[in-house]
Amino acid sequence: MTMQYSKHAKFQMGERSITESEVNECLAEHSVCYPDKKGNQIIRSDNIRGRGIKVVIAKDDPNFIITVADY
Repeated sequence: MTMQYSKHAKFQMGERSITESEVNECLAEHSVCYPDKKGNQIIRSDNIRGRGIKVVIAKDDPNFIITVADY
């Protein structure tokens, strides 16, 4: 699956030193998935390095990442 990233997501990844590999790992091995108030999917996962990653996917395009954060 090829994901597209918003400019905001790319910026946030750079600011937080989150790699595409970590995003892909989050999407593949997530522990929590729920919709936000707008219907976008929030996907969260603790990766193998103990870092929590959160990815927000657009409700109208499952291949478009709105933003990425760590927790």
